[in-house]
Amino acid sequence: MYLDPPLRALFSQIDPKTRDATIVAEKLAESTMRFDQLEKMLSDGGFAYGADFTFADCALAPTMVFAMSMLVFFGAKPPIEGRPKLARWWTQVQRRPSVKKALGEMTEAIADFRRQQGI
Repeated sequence: MYLDPPLRALFSQIDPKTRDATIVAEKLAESTMRFDQLEKMLSDGGFAYGADFTFADCALAPTMVFAMSMLVFFGAKPPIEGRPKLARWWTQVQRRPSVKKALGEMTEAIADFRRQQGI
């Protein structure tokens, strides 16, 4: 829940011509802090809260799609870099057929948005 707001605030900053560097810096710093917190909270069981796939995983997966595709617009490193538990979770959750289907649809929508925006 705390990870989503700083990422969503970056949506309005995607266009470099209208970007506010102060907002971007603040939201990237907040996102970094939230990803660090998430890294500490994730279980070692493969999913967000242990060995079983739960609603926590369902809630986090779409946010990760946005993070993985958006942060590059701002020169930030991928959120899984330097966070082994998050990287392991991301690999694991993408293997689930239901998640794979939803993430594919989201990735396609993001690609369409980028084409429309010329970015």
